[in-house]
Amino acid sequence: MTALRQRMLDELQLRNLSACTIRAYVGAVERFAEYFRQPPQRLGAEQVREYLLHLIRDKQAPANTVRVNRAGLRFLYACTLKQCWFEENIPQPKKPPNLPHVLSTDEITRMLDLTRNLKHWTIIATLYATGLRGGEFNI
Repeated sequence: MTALRQRMLDELQLRNLSACTIRAYVGAVERFAEYFRQPPQRLGAEQVREYLLHLIRDKQAPANTVRVNRAGLRFLYACTLKQCWFEENIPQPKKPPNLPHVLSTDEITRMLDLTRNLKHWTIIATLYATGLRGGEFNI
């Protein structure tokens, strides 16, 4: 294990990040170093930009994969290596919207038709009619 890898692992553990996050960040740095065949401390902002563009263009990685790789590299450069250039030179990719699944009128009608308890029917009909989301009510 290299000294840089151990230092990064120590920083990750000091922040009490989950094992999944640690694995993702260390993996991102490993793939970055393998892509350039150089240790990450020898690479800079242009190489980070090139690598993220490689993920987007060549690998056609999903937006969340690019965001995790950027986060891992940001942790390495900003937290472990104490470089101040990362945030100003490497833009944060826009997070794609996560739209909810909307039930069709037929699905709502079927659900109400199958509800035998009047109290439950009234609750479901009220929630549907008012457009409340799941986190906005407390029954």
